[in-house]
Amino acid sequence: MHLESNSNMTEASETAILTFLASSPDAVIEDTFPWSKEANLDHTAVVGAIKSLLADEYVEASNLSASFYSLTSEGQSILENGSQEILVLKALNETGKLSLPDLQAKVGNDVAKIGMGNCMKKKWVKKDGADLVPLKKDDEVEDEVQGLLKKLAQANFSESGISDKVRFSSK
Repeated sequence: MHLESNSNMTEASETAILTFLASSPDAVIEDTFPWSKEANLDHTAVVGAIKSLLADEYVEASNLSASFYSLTSEGQSILENGSQEILVLKALNETGKLSLPDLQAKVGNDVAKIGMGNCMKKKWVKKDGADLVPLKKDDEVEDEVQGLLKKLAQANFSESGISDKVRFSSK
């Protein structure tokens, strides 16, 4: 089923590419990455379609290799929701104290593990028997990780900051 989906995406991409190139004798796709976004197509499928069209000699192409940075899903989550230590501190401040299993149930195992360790290092929380208790209020701390990710996200390390182009033309 997954292969059929990729095949359909590639066929749709081929149709979109050929339709675009046929729209004018001077039609050129300068860079497939922004073009695929504008055409609401998956870039990987567009590249696959171009390779197929190249093999059949319907288009000419030159390669472009570009690197840019993007956040992982974990980084995007931190950007939107806060770092693991902030999530742990908020959970503890909401309840006053939590056992480790209760904290894991509230914020998830990975967040609890990373966040608790960082909170302990920063002396934001302490152990009180089997429970974790907050030593700081949410507004007394700064989410440095989220702050750094915000700066990175605003630094234009995206594909729009790339100036090299790929040119395609029909034969």
